[in-house]
Amino acid sequence: MPVLTAQSLTKIYGSSRQTTATRALSGLNLEVDTGEFVGVMGPSGSGKTTLLNILATIDTPTSGSVEINGVSPAKLHGNKLALFRRRKLGFVFQDFNLLNTLSVRDNIALPLALDNVEADGIRRRVGEVAARLGIAHILDKRTYEISGGEQQRVAIARAIVHRPAILLADEPTGNVDSKASRDIMEAFADLNSADGATILVVTHDPFVASFCRRIVFIKDGKVFSELRKKDGRQTFFQEVLDTLSVLGGEYGDPARSRA
Repeated sequence: MPVLTAQSLTKIYGSSRQTTATRALSGLNLEVDTGEFVGVMGPSGSGKTTLLNILATIDTPTSGSVEINGVSPAKLHGNKLALFRRRKLGFVFQDFNLLNTLSVRDNIALPLALDNVEADGIRRRVGEVAARLGIAHILDKRTYEISGGEQQRVAIARAIVHRPAILLADEPTGNVDSKASRDIMEAFADLNSADGATILVVTHDPFVASFCRRIVFIKDGKVFSELRKKDGRQTFFQEVLDTLSVLGGEYGDPARSRA
């Protein structure tokens, strides 16, 4: 059953009658089923960031529709939209977006605190996700006292602490080194396989993509092709590279992406 359905998404920046108008998406369709781990890839300017912003309810399409758990966020406004975003969506971004004035524990607890969850429930759930992600030993530290990889795992913990319908990640390894990158993607893969978390990752990095189970490649605002993982990650990594070579455009250096 689809957690997320996007139909005929079109996004035009500027008036379509202006010569400066930019068509970022052009009738794009996408479905993500419960328990899937999907990657979205495309060359610079393909529309992948616009797509993520629309799915995350940060932006709205010019035409087309998005449904998450059968609800159309475009029909929600004000507090109802904020509540939907807080309860149904989890966000992990490249720059972590943690609050330096709070401890690791309080950063993770923030979505629950905003939802007025009782203190015992917050303490229990924070402890569970921190243990799950191997960060229980840093709960009382400030974010500036921990490494970039640890900060991103804190961001993941905060994103899943309220058990969202779908976890959305934007270049989640963009600000960490190669070892931390592997740790982060292994954490995502474990959340997906062991907990059944539904995850969508937008990335330019074939290494990151190789952890996904399905890759949707977009070009010029449309779906270009798809890949599904059939064998091991090494084989899938090579299949991703082969597809990118056909797709064309600019990506991160594949040599950096050690499979």
